Amino acid sequence: MSSNLTIEQRLEQLQKAKERAQPQPPKGAKIQRVAHHLRDRKHFTKHYEPKLMSLGPIHHGAEKLQLGEQCKQRWAATYIESTGKTPQTLHKRVVDDFENQKKLFDDDLLLASTQQYQKQGFTTMEEKIQWMLFVDACALLQILEHANLHAPEKMKIKVDQLVLVMGDVLLLENQLPFSLLKLLWKNDESELMKTMKKFLRCHHWATKKEDMIIETEFPEPNHLLDLQRSIILYDPNKRKQTQNNDNQNQDTNKGNEAQNDPNINMANMGNPTPNENPVQSWTIINNIIRRCLPKTKRKNPNENNDDMVTYRNIKELKEAGIVLKSSKTRRPRDVSFSYGWIRSELKLPEIVVDDTTAATVLNLIAYEMCPDFENDYGICSYVSFLDSLIDHPDDVKALRSEQILLNSLGSDEEVANLFNTISTDLVPDMVKYADVRNEIEKHYSDKSRTWLALGYHTYFSNPWAIIAFHAAVVGLALTFVQTWYTIHPPK
Repeated sequence: MSSNLTIEQRLEQLQKAKERAQPQPPKGAKIQRVAHHLRDRKHFTKHYEPKLMSLGPIHHGAEKLQLGEQCKQRWAATYIESTGKTPQTLHKRVVDDFENQKKLFDDDLLLASTQQYQKQGFTTMEEKIQWMLFVDACALLQILEHANLHAPEKMKIKVDQLVLVMGDVLLLENQLPFSLLKLLWKNDESELMKTMKKFLRCHHWATKKEDMIIETEFPEPNHLLDLQRSIILYDPNKRKQTQNNDNQNQDTNKGNEAQNDPNINMANMGNPTPNENPVQSWTIINNIIRRCLPKTKRKNPNENNDDMVTYRNIKELKEAGIVLKSSKTRRPRDVSFSYGWIRSELKLPEIVVDDTTAATVLNLIAYEMCPDFENDYGICSYVSFLDSLIDHPDDVKALRSEQILLNSLGSDEEVANLFNTISTDLVPDMVKYADVRNEIEKHYSDKSRTWLALGYHTYFSNPWAIIAFHAAVVGLALTFVQTWYTIHPPK
């Protein structure tokens, strides 16, 4: 049919395609499937699919998830009872806000999940979707509030099944909008955020000293996975800097208002009147000067266009005299490099690797790579950085020996293969760790420092090497004395 179109009709189709592709202003990424180029990778599909329970439309009705469906019904009923409200009241909230909730899902998801609605006793497709969202959201709230591996009896489920459920709720394709959870939550929004943050504690992204993060205020997330990402990438220094910039912008705006005020005599700005505050006057003058001066482009200290930065693994770093230290945190931002005369120091955050690591990291990466999610690729960049450090099992062993990597997965070879695999096809932000990479390259470029480090690593890296070095020195000294007295015997 399309082959019979005229040129004008084809051009009209192109224009319509352009209009459909115009960026929309959603708050964040819609609930959507994992991109096919991520899902189609060998051995990766299993990390994106739920093992026991579906949430939302993507995996709804899957035959292998029927046990989870029964659990959801039970948990939803338990949660509804705990709210003190009737099921009809809560369900009506979902129905009344349904048009807003539909916008938070990819267009094809809700339609695909309701093709068999009449066989299931629903009058319309919308009725089925509303019921699905209602039950799933109530069940998820019950999970967030009561899931505890140390007390699985609260959920009336075995601990091995609860482990699967707690992993399923953090899959990208199993997310429910935060706004939907708010509709059905029994207390205020702040309590819901605390409940979600408390649930996320079990996923190894904070040390005991960092538990205070649960009291930190975060912007309203798109869903649970979005909140997990915000907690992992939390940077208190960045937040303070943002607040300071906001304050500076307010001061600048005040100065701009003063300049545009017709009641202010600009000719007398340099001579404050007796009733005028001199400090305030000079603030206004500085704002005026700042606006009049030409803007210069500030050089980015991370840019290094002249030198080629090479990726180096842990083994190479140690041989070049770079020692590893733990930052005692688990935040990806806590990576730093410092120079020393003989040895330099690379600080890295703790890394916990277990059976859940692959699924957790891969779904966070898939979320960052959603087409409509604008972000700084914080997780992708961190995983790429780790992959550049970990090439062989010996690299994992070195990280374990410094208590930087906590291996609960198995052999060191498995961990090395894990990072080398999940980092495939990533698009990191190359500026993020550019400072550290440049400093490492600078250390390598200093030949004298590298030679000193090599000598130290060869002769002073362990007690036996030190003993052997001193024995060789003593032996050489005795040989010299013996030779001297042989040539010059005492008279």
